[in-house]
Amino acid sequence: MAGIMFSCIDCGLIVPALFVGERELDESKHIRAQLKTPDGKRPSIFLRYKESDPDKGHIKVYPGCLKVSSGHKNITVTSESTTEDIIRTALKKFGIDDSDPSRYRLIEVLLDKRVSERTLAHNDLPWELIKNCRKESLRQNQMTRYYLQQREDPHGPSISLFVGNFPTGLSQGQYEKILLDIISTENKWVRFDVIYYENGVLVLDFSSADKAARVFNILKDAVFDDKHLLVLLLPNIQPHMIPENTTPLLVFVNVKSGGCQGLNLTTSFRKLLNPHQVFNLENGGPLPGLYVLGNVPYYKILACGGDGTVGWVLLCLDNVGQDAICQSPPLSILPLGTGNDLARVLRWGPGYTGGEDPFSYLRDVIDAADIKLDRWTVIFHPNEKEQDDVNVAIANDTNSANTNEDTTTIFVMNNYFGIGIDADISLDFHQAREEKPDKFNSRYGT
Repeated sequence: MAGIMFSCIDCGLIVPALFVGERELDESKHIRAQLKTPDGKRPSIFLRYKESDPDKGHIKVYPGCLKVSSGHKNITVTSESTTEDIIRTALKKFGIDDSDPSRYRLIEVLLDKRVSERTLAHNDLPWELIKNCRKESLRQNQMTRYYLQQREDPHGPSISLFVGNFPTGLSQGQYEKILLDIISTENKWVRFDVIYYENGVLVLDFSSADKAARVFNILKDAVFDDKHLLVLLLPNIQPHMIPENTTPLLVFVNVKSGGCQGLNLTTSFRKLLNPHQVFNLENGGPLPGLYVLGNVPYYKILACGGDGTVGWVLLCLDNVGQDAICQSPPLSILPLGTGNDLARVLRWGPGYTGGEDPFSYLRDVIDAADIKLDRWTVIFHPNEKEQDDVNVAIANDTNSANTNEDTTTIFVMNNYFGIGIDADISLDFHQAREEKPDKFNSRYGT
């Protein structure tokens, strides 16, 4: 147990003044004999990080959006090192010819179920903060990273809020009235950057960080039509911020697919990549990620989920493609679904079991060859002739306009080819799941 010490505290008392306190257990004595308390209550055992040198250590600082070719840098810190000291040292190590640390900030990023950020004050003592974090939660400490970032956004002052869960198909004026009734006119945005009418989603641009934060806090607790609004603060990524000879990867994870292994994958990919590249599809689906990379000329997508997840991502690409610079980015699959038929046909494997190294999937994405996927749009609409029930029109153009939204139904089909026993099993599986879906909620149940 080198580097770890045990502590016990009376978990039955919740008032701080009544705490028995923490004491380090003696490794040479039997643990049970050391867990007796004066009042007979059962104590708890906590793992506490044991500092090899409580007055000095190292902090990993990542370059954030800075245009540098290197990864993180290890910065030696002491109990008296301020955020400003760390920024100054990091600038030198990254080879940035800028001696003014006031133009930069150090961001603490927690990579948990959701990515949360906190800007450290220039007089904060990061080493003390790290020690306190390690004392309270080893997991939180392992999930925390530090980024160096310019205070002035080099690609402009625009701040974007993604707002969803509105009714679909309303006009811009109707959406504006709903929003202003919630946030008031004094907090009005600069402009609607985009409206996804078919999804009930808006992206609002603000020029003031304070106003954007104020609106975010209002909307995150707002309800409309008995639905809680979804609001996300989106990163602003522009092409000139991406280093040369670099292909960004956009990762979508459906945490509910298959055996619900997506949460662990989300954590793993946020450690391996910039956390802003990894999107949990529970939070707004694919649209936030596709919007963030809308101005990037070329990128790749990794969809972690089943065949339905892949179809969902492709359908959203159809909706936003006409506004994006890269309209058809290559899409790879990490199969998490119950059937994963499409993933098998495209040779991405039968399914993720949890024992594979996520880093190996990133290598596969780099090495994979691009192939075309046959996709069709099927439009059902009423025929003017009374004797015909329906007329079916099939078109290769997945961006076909819906000119009669009240009566027309559109389906998009992703076509691929299987023969023999593989196709027979897939058909039987599909029909069985349609009949009894509750019995097919994981690969192990099939």
